[in-house]
Amino acid sequence: QDNGFEQFIINYCNEKLQQIFILMTLKEEQEEYVREGIQWTPVEFFDNSIICNLIENSKCGILAMLDEECLRPGAVNEDTFLTKLNQLFATHKHYESKETQNARHVMDASLPPQCFRIHHYAGKVTYNVTGFIEKNNDLLFRDLSQAMWAAQHTLLRSLFPEGDPQRVSLKLPPTAGFQFKASVATLMKNLYSKNPNYIRCIKPNETKTAMLFTPELVLAQIRYLGLMENVRVRR
Repeated sequence: QDNGFEQFIINYCNEKLQQIFILMTLKEEQEEYVREGIQWTPVEFFDNSIICNLIENSKCGILAMLDEECLRPGAVNEDTFLTKLNQLFATHKHYESKETQNARHVMDASLPPQCFRIHHYAGKVTYNVTGFIEKNNDLLFRDLSQAMWAAQHTLLRSLFPEGDPQRVSLKLPPTAGFQFKASVATLMKNLYSKNPNYIRCIKPNETKTAMLFTPELVLAQIRYLGLMENVRVRR
């Protein structure tokens, strides 16, 4: 019910995995039909790259704006971060907040003031910006790292290499968001080099009961996993 920085990062990864699924199973499959001259009716599908770009664009994505706020001198808080997002994405159809809703004359009591909402591929998710800056900074004070190194313990030294006096750096450590984005990019590169097979798991009901299927729940998952389009393309 209350989504913070961690859920935002997880959903960003899910969005990227969905993107690779779309590209490999819908886009590339249909391009192969074109190359082979097969007669078929093109299947329309939603390309979620617009959502991935909203989050990860290196110049004006949400993660880039968060990093910018973390580096800004002076009093920094989530209000300035949210204001910046509202200005940047005032007209973006996959982003909304109380402010952008007011500008569009939308009355929606379900979206609190300290939040923004992203229209993800799998549905709308509301994120509370409280704690975003602190969690993204992920700072461990330099003197603590040096104390761990000074303990002369092999394991501690391997866990805190930045505590080595020979390696003291005045550069700010990379943010949590930056590190995660780099990890996701490495994962995507790895997946693109493979020939993946997909197994999609469907949760049949909310009560973990045997032999019980809740059609609405199953249908919702089939829709947001992109399986309808996938079956049409394969057929």
